[in-house]
Amino acid sequence: MKIAGIVGGMGSLATVDFLKKVVKHTKAEKDQDHIRMIVDFNTSVPDRTAAILDDGEDPTLYLVESVKMLECEKADFAVFICNTAYAFLDRVQKQVNIPVLNLPEMTLRKLKSKGIEEIWLTGTRGLLNSRVYQREAEKIGLTLKIPEERLQESLMQIIYTVKAGQIKKASLIWFSDVEPYLDGHVLLGCTELPVVAKSKRLHLIDVNDEWAKIVIEICGAEVNR
Repeated sequence: MKIAGIVGGMGSLATVDFLKKVVKHTKAEKDQDHIRMIVDFNTSVPDRTAAILDDGEDPTLYLVESVKMLECEKADFAVFICNTAYAFLDRVQKQVNIPVLNLPEMTLRKLKSKGIEEIWLTGTRGLLNSRVYQREAEKIGLTLKIPEERLQESLMQIIYTVKAGQIKKASLIWFSDVEPYLDGHVLLGCTELPVVAKSKRLHLIDVNDEWAKIVIEICGAEVNR
């Protein structure tokens, strides 16, 4: 099987959530049936939203360093466990020798193939501003609904509250200020959001779930159905 290189730590709980879901979604009867992953838990990568919106430090060199390290450890490909990091994908890919998979694009194509035509995009302001998802959605004819400013402010509070490890507080913000104002299909386009987002009413698309399944299949293992 192929070896997956994981650039994580953006944030920490989100990376752990993704790794748990890789194990959960792998069809396995023994250790040897699971995929091999090399993980760089790189918590030093500068804030991606700050780099996009506020002239913060560019994370490109940090991401390149991580991918090159994974390269040296014989990873066949790399992925970022951070949606907003994909705004820097082209810059990173030019400086490394293994492919960095564009998981946001691959996720939207999967959703479109399942017959989904319209979906809310929830994530950081940096992600929305970078148009990582919007560009691919326009190519494949998928309608993305973008939160208005008040809703976006609450989403940002949730994301950074999860990063701070305050899960109960983040969950309260989700249920009081976000969940009631969405409808239909909702793409949780920040890897922090699946840590707290729950709903009996909405069709939540967990990127950690979707990305885990993509990585499992590319490595050559079988996904639990």
